[in-house]
Amino acid sequence: MRVGTLLGIAVGLTACAESTSPVGPLRVMDQPPSMAAVVSSEQLTLPLKRTLWISCANDGLGEDVTIQGELSIRTHSTEDENGGVHLMTHVRPSGVVGVGEESGLRYRGTGGTFESEGYAPDGFPAVYSFVNNFRIIGQGPGNNLLLHMTVHQTMNADGQLTADVDLSHSDCK
Repeated sequence: MRVGTLLGIAVGLTACAESTSPVGPLRVMDQPPSMAAVVSSEQLTLPLKRTLWISCANDGLGEDVTIQGELSIRTHSTEDENGGVHLMTHVRPSGVVGVGEESGLRYRGTGGTFESEGYAPDGFPAVYSFVNNFRIIGQGPGNNLLLHMTVHQTMNADGQLTADVDLSHSDCK
């Protein structure tokens, strides 16, 4: 279960109360500290090389297809003014191509993955979502592998799982 895995990252921020003195306008030192969000983003590219079994390839006999290219990964994290943590990751294939080991047919990898997580300062409530769409597109009819996965989990303030969705399927077309 992914929800709660980053509990140790959440750090609570404290704030001073605004002065309630009725005397004169507020001075800078009488104002609460700025509680701006702490934001971080990163982008990296990783090499990809993998052999996949495409069951509908090679006129339905199936075959191994070795794909290679790159995965472009973008991450973004925010610690909000209340100490909550919000993480997002987007992964997309770039220049992913392959060749069927038996047929010699060429394939292209397309699609993308999106993942997001959000946690309160103490870890709950928490939300986790993951959507993956990955396609290996081959030459001619019936050589396309389509993969889809959706995962969503929500935990309430007491740490109880209130939503749990796990859907995945693959199709050859």
